[in-house]
Amino acid sequence: MTLKEALKKVTKENRAYFHYKFPDTRFDQTIQPKSEQDFLASVGRKTMNGFKDWEKSPEYANLVALYLQSKMINDIHQMYEAVRAKAVEGDDKAIGTFLKLNKEINIMVKGFSEINNVEEDDDGLVM
Repeated sequence: MTLKEALKKVTKENRAYFHYKFPDTRFDQTIQPKSEQDFLASVGRKTMNGFKDWEKSPEYANLVALYLQSKMINDIHQMYEAVRAKAVEGDDKAIGTFLKLNKEINIMVKGFSEINNVEEDDDGLVM
């Protein structure tokens, strides 16, 4: 499940809070982040207490994990490009690192394809 899919399953207020906490998850990146008071006014609340409680929930933890996973994918891409450039130049250490990184990426791709196969096979019917 992607972060976008998971956010569709939470309440509108909690989704707004998540976007408030992590502004880079918003679709429209041109909108300036809100202050706490502006955010509270936009969701019709007087305090952040309900959101602070929600931060302790498994639902919130899952959303944060999905968010960090997406950030990590971007970081891996940047590392790949940096290591690749040095490996192409002939740096022995970079070549070794490049091969290890390639192996890890292949393991990740295999894991994702297995997850997708399980999701496709599950039609929701109980026998």
